[in-house]
Amino acid sequence: MREYYHILEDTFVGFLVPAWTKTVKRKSMSTAKFYLFDCGVKHTLAGIKTLEPASDYYGQAFEHFIALELRAYLSYRRLHFSLSYWQSQQHHEVDFIIGDDIAIEVKSTNKINDKHLKGIRLLMQENICKKYIMISHDPVNRKSDNIEIIFWKDFLKKLWEDKII
Repeated sequence: MREYYHILEDTFVGFLVPAWTKTVKRKSMSTAKFYLFDCGVKHTLAGIKTLEPASDYYGQAFEHFIALELRAYLSYRRLHFSLSYWQSQQHHEVDFIIGDDIAIEVKSTNKINDKHLKGIRLLMQENICKKYIMISHDPVNRKSDNIEIIFWKDFLKKLWEDKII
């Protein structure tokens, strides 16, 4: 199976985001995530014709979109930071880790609450990353426990203005 994913990577059909396993307090999972080069292709292959905003598919598509933007940014800026993700054995997750410095969680909700911050707060307890960001559809940008909660459009604007990395 691993060779199949490498063929897809070599032909630019998709890319793997490896697991980030540098935590000490919580044991990490080590399975990589795979993203196709385009969200629409994924949905077409899966037979998904529409994305309802509150659906799991919508949340997956939103995360996929942010993955593509982060990868494009790192490539265009020729930054040699790794793009990975963290998941504990208890299935708490942070969607993206850039290098060892920036942890990014993506939620498609319009209103971030404490439940949404659980994974990123658990990762914060490791004291490894320097910056913690929650990207969502919540229009109110703010900080909560040193986690920057930011509307997705504002995040992308800051990213491409070189104000995130």
